[in-house]
Amino acid sequence: MKKLVLFFVLFIALNSFAAEIQQTNINVIVDSQGKTQIEETYFVSFSDQNEFDLFKQKIQQEISTEILKEFDLNISPKLEETKAVISFDEQAGNEKIKLNYFSDSLFSMKDKITSNEFTLREEKFSFLVSENKIVFPEKFSLRFVLPTEAEINEEIVPKTNVFSKTIQWNGPIIEDELMLSYSIEKTPEKITIKQTLIEIEVKENGFGNLSEKYFFQFKSQEELDYFVEVAKRNGTSLLSWSTFDDRIFPHIAEDDFDTKNASVEFVENGLEDSFLSIVYENESPVFIEKEERSGRFVEWVFNSKKLNQFNSGGLVIIPENTVLEITLPANSQIKENNLESNGGKIVWEGYKTTSKINLSYIVKENIAPTFNLSSIIQRMISNKETLAIILTAVFLISLITYFKRDLITEKIDDFVIKNTKIEHKEKIEIDIDD
Repeated sequence: MKKLVLFFVLFIALNSFAAEIQQTNINVIVDSQGKTQIEETYFVSFSDQNEFDLFKQKIQQEISTEILKEFDLNISPKLEETKAVISFDEQAGNEKIKLNYFSDSLFSMKDKITSNEFTLREEKFSFLVSENKIVFPEKFSLRFVLPTEAEINEEIVPKTNVFSKTIQWNGPIIEDELMLSYSIEKTPEKITIKQTLIEIEVKENGFGNLSEKYFFQFKSQEELDYFVEVAKRNGTSLLSWSTFDDRIFPHIAEDDFDTKNASVEFVENGLEDSFLSIVYENESPVFIEKEERSGRFVEWVFNSKKLNQFNSGGLVIIPENTVLEITLPANSQIKENNLESNGGKIVWEGYKTTSKINLSYIVKENIAPTFNLSSIIQRMISNKETLAIILTAVFLISLITYFKRDLITEKIDDFVIKNTKIEHKEKIEIDIDD
């Protein structure tokens, strides 16, 4: 019996292994979404050649954490409870065991308006905690390679150098906490526009006072605060606002050159009722006066080119959540209208489509119409062909005047000389008596 016990003791002693981990390196590569690819490298040594040969024989078919434990190598994924791909790299006196796996939970992410903020989860590194301290052992290193677009937000703890978005700690280190956070800028999502109100107030000369209001639905106070900062930066500039959001532009215009005197204002009124307002004018009239008249009645016809922004495939389309309101002059009477009207206004609320807009009104003309010079001039310059003719004539007159200036000056001088009357005053002698 004693011989049998001695045999088993001898067998266990002869088959016990004493492989050791000499150094541990953990390398974490982080992508732009905060997901990580992790590689753990363990530099190991064996007690003798026999143990090493036996180890190589064991892992010929498969290498697993169970086989590693047989050789007293307590190696398994440190940062995630998952199955890793294990490999063995044989180099003379520098044997390495590598574990490769993925994790999407090393960093928590906070979704902000203009960036995503990532913070390292300290609880994932519980294997480094000893007596409420973070302890990096000797011959242990931890390295993070952050995305190239990452911006480190706060102080890194434990303190270390950062080179080319790479953070590395080398033990031994003892610290109270482990802290790493960074952010990645992103293009903000467009704010929800719950309604667009387009208002046209038609003046007596056919031109219009135009305004557009964009009512926003803000999801949070943070989103509203962000928009307030944008409003301060963009100010009243229509170009700045259109660059910021391509949905914000004058919708009533024949073309890009038809808008003038545009001004933008943001009215802050909470998450539900805040809106952006655009006030502008057009170079051309909204309604065009017809040349043919019926008695004392003047007919004005809607300039359909004003809705070019709503044209698609030969149809005029007013999108959903868009309202078009047209207020006609007070002394007008609708003659033709294939749109809807409400309380004296033409109101067209999307989603609506039509192949053609028939909208006109008539105005009864006074018996003795007043002469309005500014109105006549405005009508003349609103017609691009007339304006071009006037400018050409002015240019030609100026050109002729310039080249004939000497002759003109000479004729003026001759005219002045011929038409100037020279009076000869008589000399008056006054005798003064002594």
